[in-house]
Amino acid sequence: MERQSLSTTETWDAFFSDFYLRAYADDERQTEAEAQALAAVALGGCPSGGRVLDVPCGFGRHAIPLARAGYRVVGVDRSQALLDEAARRGDGASRPTFTRADYRDLPLPDDSFDVAVNLFTSLGYLGDEEDTKVLREIRRVLRPSGALVLETMHRDALIHRFRESDWRLLGAGRLLLEQRTFDPASGVAQTTQTLIGATGERDSRTFSVRVYTATELLAMLARAGFADVRCYGDFDGAPFATTTRLVMVARP
Repeated sequence: MERQSLSTTETWDAFFSDFYLRAYADDERQTEAEAQALAAVALGGCPSGGRVLDVPCGFGRHAIPLARAGYRVVGVDRSQALLDEAARRGDGASRPTFTRADYRDLPLPDDSFDVAVNLFTSLGYLGDEEDTKVLREIRRVLRPSGALVLETMHRDALIHRFRESDWRLLGAGRLLLEQRTFDPASGVAQTTQTLIGATGERDSRTFSVRVYTATELLAMLARAGFADVRCYGDFDGAPFATTTRLVMVARP
């Protein structure tokens, strides 16, 4: 049932495309993303100049500021459109290395990163079994002393703040409209995003994701080979609660 409820790979490929760039590339939260990236690697205990894996990296909202801060960063994403934009934004000596790959099969050697980051709710696209494969692959490429820092929406917080619809002004008279449903029994949220242009033209994408509880993610991380997992409410290490975001630091 879960596989029927979640979006297909083809749906995600259509979403993480030029459509995603038009919706998020000029997001005013970019400065916040830079601060969160730096806080995430600090929370994970990454040494100065350490090796960081940003997976998935999208258009580089986290990878680029980490590279500029002196970390040796590899960004992995499945979308060529997003990687092309990341390469454009990361021009210069401190540019990260960007690699196109599915994060269930990372083309990277074992034990090669000090910290991996998975931020901005970048898990839940594939369902429990396949998402556990993602976590297992990240565990494989981490050094024994390394850490995964995962930041995501979780089911309890989503229930608390759920809204059926809202909109965001993108600039130049453009809007992003979001309409949502959520089934708390299955943990599957469906969203339709519609870009509305200045002259009224519309372009929509609909997708479904699995929104996990903290308990479910703890079990998945254990199955993936992580032995020590801590849960926080933010990147400063505040206590985790049902109304906060979920930041997890997982160590082998």
